[in-house]
Amino acid sequence: MFRLGWQVFRARFGEDVSPKRFRRAITGGITVGVVAALALGLTAATTGWTDAGPVRATIVVVLASLAAGLVTVGCFPLAQTREPRATIDGEPVRPETMRLARDSVQRYLVRQPPEMRPEDRADVLHDTALVRRTLVVDVARAAAVLIGCSLAGVALLTTGDRHTVGFTMTILFLWTLLPGLVQLGRTERAHRTAAALAPHEAPTTPPGRNRFPSGSKISLPGD
Repeated sequence: MFRLGWQVFRARFGEDVSPKRFRRAITGGITVGVVAALALGLTAATTGWTDAGPVRATIVVVLASLAAGLVTVGCFPLAQTREPRATIDGEPVRPETMRLARDSVQRYLVRQPPEMRPEDRADVLHDTALVRRTLVVDVARAAAVLIGCSLAGVALLTTGDRHTVGFTMTILFLWTLLPGLVQLGRTERAHRTAAALAPHEAPTTPPGRNRFPSGSKISLPGD
């Protein structure tokens, strides 16, 4: 599921992430990174807070500035705002709640889903499209924050604090990025399964007495 989720993320990034918002986030990240570099560089030169030589101090400042910029990118909204609006059963769905598919769909988004019922096909196709779109944006933002925090951990490692790198890179990766990609893979699996089913058609005539019984339709004299 992780591999499938990663493939879906790469394929749909350009469609689900707003280019305008992404450029705005990058601009904000660069601005914060430059300000952080200036502030850290000046304080390192005047106070020597890194407790290291000029080379190590420069590495710490660069890594910390990149970390600040990436975390800033992850704080910006990135989702597309174009129409059509996301709705479930005719009710608008806010972007941060799109992952909450209806109960009839949730059971197909687990590790071992049951066999999909034909009558659930339309709901699964609709809801998984919303869940997938939200997860792509969530993973994009989480990746920026994760990489930023990892760079901050490496910066701390450079200063001699070796107790934060493993925590930063392992815990954040396991609890933030991996589950998002795995869930994205499960969502795509359910979407593809539903798409492979034939459209479900509800019966048009209710069961009951046969209005047209079999037998001879020849009228007899006196009928």
